Amino acid sequence: MTPLHRILAAFVALFTCYGAANAQSFSDSLGVVAPIGPGAYPVGCSNVEQDFSRVAPGSNATDYWEGRGGGGSGYVTDLLVDPAHAFVVSVTLPGDGELYGDFQNRTLTFGTLVCYPTSVTNARADYPLPNGKVVPHMQRGADPALFAEDRARFPVLLFSTGLGGSPLSGDYIDVLTLFASQGYVVVAPFHADARFSDIRLETLNDVIDALSQFSDYTALQSIRPHALRASLDAVLASPDFAARIDPNAIGGFGASLGGESLLLMRGARLTVSPGLSSSTIMNDQRLKAAVGYVPYFGQPILPAFGRDEQGLSDVQMPYLAIAGGADLTAPAITTALGMSQLAGVRQFVVLGGVSHSFDVPSTPDIFTWSLTFLQAYVEDRPLARATSARMTQVAGGGDDVLLLDRAAPLPPGPGQQIAVEYYNPGLDHFFMTADPNEVAILDAGQVIAGWQRTGYAFGVYAPDAPAGVAACRFFGVPGVGPNTHFFTILPYECDAVKRNPLWVFEGLVFRVDGPDATGNCPADRVPVVRLYNNGKGGQANHRYLTSHSETAEMLREGWIVEGTVFCSLP
Repeated sequence: MTPLHRILAAFVALFTCYGAANAQSFSDSLGVVAPIGPGAYPVGCSNVEQDFSRVAPGSNATDYWEGRGGGGSGYVTDLLVDPAHAFVVSVTLPGDGELYGDFQNRTLTFGTLVCYPTSVTNARADYPLPNGKVVPHMQRGADPALFAEDRARFPVLLFSTGLGGSPLSGDYIDVLTLFASQGYVVVAPFHADARFSDIRLETLNDVIDALSQFSDYTALQSIRPHALRASLDAVLASPDFAARIDPNAIGGFGASLGGESLLLMRGARLTVSPGLSSSTIMNDQRLKAAVGYVPYFGQPILPAFGRDEQGLSDVQMPYLAIAGGADLTAPAITTALGMSQLAGVRQFVVLGGVSHSFDVPSTPDIFTWSLTFLQAYVEDRPLARATSARMTQVAGGGDDVLLLDRAAPLPPGPGQQIAVEYYNPGLDHFFMTADPNEVAILDAGQVIAGWQRTGYAFGVYAPDAPAGVAACRFFGVPGVGPNTHFFTILPYECDAVKRNPLWVFEGLVFRVDGPDATGNCPADRVPVVRLYNNGKGGQANHRYLTSHSETAEMLREGWIVEGTVFCSLP
């Protein structure tokens, strides 16, 4: 099945039998996880003190935050009382008319809000805003940032708002605060999209209108990643922040168009013509992983990332997309096609009945999926990596459905290896190996041609490691037995296959933990299920997978789940 056909099949299941569409296709006692609430840290924020008496008649502060103050392009920097002690950055755009239109070579200014985990002794007052919200424990004047004392450095979260939004508009400041309470230094530029285009993307007519203003629409999208990168540069260069930030732990969270912006920052190609050609804006590899909530991947008639969303095919960054099942602005089916193009780690979750807005009943789902993913792939926490790979649903809240997933293990430590899966389309067979020499040979494709990585892998111990249980590897006797490999860590199964004249024992090739008597793995391990093709094509073949959605797809193709056979390293 092609990726598009797989997505369509999943969506047919989703909308005809909602519960059956969940990608959970094998039993895992830890697949449903408890919701994560606000973190333990109080939150402080950078200086965004403003003089609201400067707001022009007929406008309000929100208009300035969003780049349309005074009936024109009035911006938050026009209101700042002390811009010298606020985060204000300048960006000079490249001379590329295809991407930036009339804005090419221009220098633009962006304000940025930074919120962070602060000390429990921080007595600074909250800063009240005209919309009834507050900026918690805000710095004023030359006040230094006051970080929590329990750790030396904190991870960074680039925060990109939706089209027309700002860090202070609506509920965004509450979302920033929640992430900061979990220990993230949240960096949120005021994108002020209205300064570049007045386009909206709420209806099909809006998309048609975007085509008539295509140059400005493209420029608006292309400028956003520059604002994110410049804001990150400024915070990393700030004496107040640099010493307390982990520069190797930078993630992102984007709402709607913000979800697109983070992908563009990480190398995705943006649609730059009505003919659906696409171009790369940048590839800032400091961004390790990102989450998009109702992320904008375009519409079927105007995808955001080129024809068939192929502009995502080279993106290796782990990405979680949380889409709304009733979203007409950012349709889940369009998002799904884009997610199927991603080459690396991916999770695609659909919230049933949710439109293009922040769904309050789904709040536990949104933040639990997001925080678990960020802890797994930005902070590289082993337990979070295992939880992220296993989770299929958040307890309570709304109706969250996992439709696509592909996890990755942590880089191997001493005595550890990565088991990599390959597929040979000529043979219609899968193969898995943890031997670094075999991996190198198959990747080179010269000595043994025709094999390509599937993207699925899991962590194991090396054959000589003291941990785990040894895995027996077998291959069918050439010309007599099945043309496939078989792996087991069960002593009785290994002995039985050794006695079978159709199989050749190839040795003990890695070590790995096994499930308990009930078939479950401990919380810090990832279950690996073994699947059998039921003799499809006249030849036996097995797969060893941690992916719920890929296992579900194999079931639809007639494969049989033989159960959890390994508990792999996260």
